[in-house]
Formats: sequence, structure tokens, C-alpha cells
Amino acid sequence: MKVRKIKYPVSKQCYFRIQLEFEHEGYIDIGETMFKFAVHQAVKNLCGEIGESFVDVLKYDPLFRAAILVTCERFRVQLHGALTFFNCYENKRCAFRIHQISSNLMNLASDSRQMGLPFKSV
Repeated sequence: MKVRKIKYPVSKQCYFRIQLEFEHEGYIDIGETMFKFAVHQAVKNLCGEIGESFVDVLKYDPLFRAAILVTCERFRVQLHGALTFFNCYENKRCAFRIHQISSNLMNLASDSRQMGLPFKSV
């Protein structure tokens, strides 16, 4: 008897480090639920209701309105486009800034652009 093995492709994850910025506004308090709603609204506007299920918020920082999103690798381009085209939240002009995209969550922890090395004067 032959056994037939079927290999299923492993769905790789893709992580985004993003921030929501408002135009001509001071600090606007957005909770985690409303931030998730804004992300899902951006994806829904571009990809429809099916696309909403491919993105999730792993961590959210309300002080900076920054978050880490996770999606599958094959949905990376669509999510990037949806976040780029998003421009209005509750009739206020805003934009998602995409700081980093990585296939490994650990890579988001180290960013050479924000790293400050101490210099010793001799």
C-alpha cells in the first residue's frame, strides 16, 4: 500500500511597525480598539471584508499611537497599500507611517536608525 504524502505550504508571517500621525493636531487619544478599527477600515477600503481577517494588532502603544501588526507573507503588499492610502479618521486628516517591515519579530526590536551609540571623548 502506497502512502501519499501531501505537503502544505507553511504560511510565513510578516510584521509591520507602524504609527498613526494626524495633520495639524496635538495629541489625540486613540485607544487600542479604535486603532484596530482604523487599521481594519484601511484594509476594508482597499481589499474588502475578506482582507480584514488577514491582519492583527500584536502590540499597541497609546502614547505614540504606534503598533506592531502581523499578517501572512502573501498579504504583505496589500496591507502596505491599504495603510499607505488611508488618509482620514473621524473626519481628521491622518496617515499611517510604516517604519519597518520584517519577516522576523526580533528584527523589529533593533533599528539602526534609532540606535544611539555613546561616544567617549579622549
